[in-house]
Amino acid sequence: MTLPPVVLLGGGGHARVLADTLRCAGFSVAGVAGPTPPAWPGLPWLGSDDTIRQAVPEPFLLANGIGDIALRHTLYDRMAAQGHGFVTVCHPAATVAQDVMLADGVQVFAGAVVQPGVEVAADALLNSRCSIDHDCRIGPHAHVAPGAVLCGGVVVGEGALIGAGAVVTPGRRIGAFARVGAGAVVVEDVPSGTVVAGVPARPLRKDEDR
Repeated sequence: MTLPPVVLLGGGGHARVLADTLRCAGFSVAGVAGPTPPAWPGLPWLGSDDTIRQAVPEPFLLANGIGDIALRHTLYDRMAAQGHGFVTVCHPAATVAQDVMLADGVQVFAGAVVQPGVEVAADALLNSRCSIDHDCRIGPHAHVAPGAVLCGGVVVGEGALIGAGAVVTPGRRIGAFARVGAGAVVVEDVPSGTVVAGVPARPLRKDEDR
């Protein structure tokens, strides 16, 4: 089966890694759409993401190359509302159990390990070398950063960030839009909108705009 071409949204660092992941997974990347040309060579700039249909013949899929969670969430919702579909991609160097459920737009980068019973909602990002153990639930637009470890049965809410190298112990719940700092060890549930850091992780503040 011939895979449809993919248009990459955004031209920053995350998009560069995503472009390589797509190619390694066998996709053809038609180019980059966004307000400015990509910050790196190798792919054509297709102009604004509002004019993609004029630049690329259908059918095609989109890939969300925005790293910032809030911007990523907004862009995904806007483009989905226009009827665009998003590609789900796993790097061939990732290990994903057969029964794992990956929704539209999920990205699994090189070295990630995703164990049986895991469910990952739309537009979530499982970054390089992260480890997701059995029966975890990852909410939409959440980001598990490089090297982070989720032990079994962890629930990560919508738009939450698990920072690089952080560890979340078994069964903990990370609330929507919470942020876990790099290297933190989470031994208690984290309420929605709360920022935690340290070993063990302690609250630093609550983001009131969430």
